[in-house]
Amino acid sequence: NGLLFSAGYCVWKGSLLLEKMAEKQLEVLLQQFKELTRVYRDAVSHSGVSENVFWIWYSLILFDDEYSQQDLSNIWSLAKQTVNNIITQMVHNHYVILELVPDSRNRKIIRLTDRGRQYGASIVKPIFEAEKRVLQRIDPGELVACTTALTKFTSILKEEIDEG
Repeated sequence: NGLLFSAGYCVWKGSLLLEKMAEKQLEVLLQQFKELTRVYRDAVSHSGVSENVFWIWYSLILFDDEYSQQDLSNIWSLAKQTVNNIITQMVHNHYVILELVPDSRNRKIIRLTDRGRQYGASIVKPIFEAEKRVLQRIDPGELVACTTALTKFTSILKEEIDEG
């Protein structure tokens, strides 16, 4: 009976140890998220635009896709009004035009003008070039493992919060 208690205690103690290790990993993960946010915030502060404006430019300059204001709001988790204000200012400065999508009620695709492409690139390219240099220094397997784990963590966390 004492042996059974000892085995049970070891399993419980091992479980507690694994839980503590997981908590420490979570702490490190969250600290790294905050640090990464700080690094981007500092870099963007040198570009002369706000963070929200930067991420809109980032999408328009670097991603080969067509975006509406709703798309950008969803991608960057920004309020629709925030995106609308940014795009309105871009239209006013002749950086973008809005093109109505055929057969839609009011969905408009954001199109860069030549002026917008040039201006946006001047904002985004320095940070993007730094990101490319970083990627050259990270093992591709590590990068895949990191993005896979982060995607899984985010998805499961959303589930747990929605259910909890």
